[in-house]
Amino acid sequence: MFKKCFSVLCLCIPSISMAQSYVVYDFTHNKVLESSSPNRIQPIASVTKLMTANVFLENNKNPRCTASITEDDHDYIKGTRTKLPTYTPISCNELLKAMLVHSDNYAAHALSRSAGMSRLQFIQKMNEKARELGMRSTRFTDSSGLSNSNISSVMDLVKLTKYSLKNPQIKNLSNMPSAYIQAGGRQVFVRNTNKLVREEVFDAAINKTGYIRESGYNLVFVNKHLCRNSAIGVISLNNSSSQFRTNFTKNKLEKYGCIVGHRLNNFTPDEAQYEEGYDEEGLSNLIEQLSKQ
Repeated sequence: MFKKCFSVLCLCIPSISMAQSYVVYDFTHNKVLESSSPNRIQPIASVTKLMTANVFLENNKNPRCTASITEDDHDYIKGTRTKLPTYTPISCNELLKAMLVHSDNYAAHALSRSAGMSRLQFIQKMNEKARELGMRSTRFTDSSGLSNSNISSVMDLVKLTKYSLKNPQIKNLSNMPSAYIQAGGRQVFVRNTNKLVREEVFDAAINKTGYIRESGYNLVFVNKHLCRNSAIGVISLNNSSSQFRTNFTKNKLEKYGCIVGHRLNNFTPDEAQYEEGYDEEGLSNLIEQLSKQ
């Protein structure tokens, strides 16, 4: 029975073509320094959360907003989990921190229904904001990025990044190597999903990783400090691995004069918990469930 189910499962998993698209962008002088397939439309995974953060911060009118993780926030797409407790009031600011630092999907879902509107209305706001910013290749169907229907191009993401650079709260959270999330009487420790920030190799002005199987490993990163008098950013989609994504971004930043703060350590197996291996985790959970049938 399990072998049969596993065979069917394998047939249902879409394969992705490892065709990277990227842009290295000078945000000071608004120009492309180099790029590859910059207008290719692809799934963007958790890079979505940059738009979620902007829409939440612009529409939430309650500075003391709180929300609880409930059944409504569970991941029924990829089977991912959360470190946050359920049915516990959590400050929306703490949920925002969990979403941007640790890329918590449940926090993203909770925020999307905590800004005085329904989740569907929130997603409509995300798409309206994309149109307002001129992101013509972009569409959102959920607030976390777990859906492979959340699509964009690196040039559209340049526009979202420019907009995000205007928000001090997003900028501050982008550069946190780790954080404690206050959840009721608990403090939940999380680390940044971007190794470059987690190990303080570079300081970030804007930073957001993303991964689902259909998207490959994605990253929006703008260096906090000027590089040869310019704010340099690297945006890449569909990298073949987290390690490749990290090394690629580091090499491009160094090429354009960004100075490394700390030496980049080798990747270790236990780093998987920080590197957005969402889809693999969900698949492992599903296989385990099937094996018990």
